[in-house]
Amino acid sequence: MDTADDWYGLFFGLGFLILVTIILVVILIQIGAFTRARIARREQAQEQEMIDRYESLAGRSAQHQETTSAELTTIRERLDSIETMLREVE
Repeated sequence: MDTADDWYGLFFGLGFLILVTIILVVILIQIGAFTRARIARREQAQEQEMIDRYESLAGRSAQHQETTSAELTTIRERLDSIETMLREVE
């Protein structure tokens, strides 16, 4: 063998190592992108769940406020009628 064949073998080996390195880097980048996308989807689903829970709680809170307001109005009317009755008795 002469030195030219040795250089060709060396260049081929280096080229192969560079190609394998590039392929591994691309694979790792794609795995990272896939993982980030999966995490983003999971976070988006959690955010949507929190939004839905908030809307449900806000709706229930509004209903409770309406109920409390109606009950307070009823109590105020009854108290007014009791006051009028007490004034009439005096």
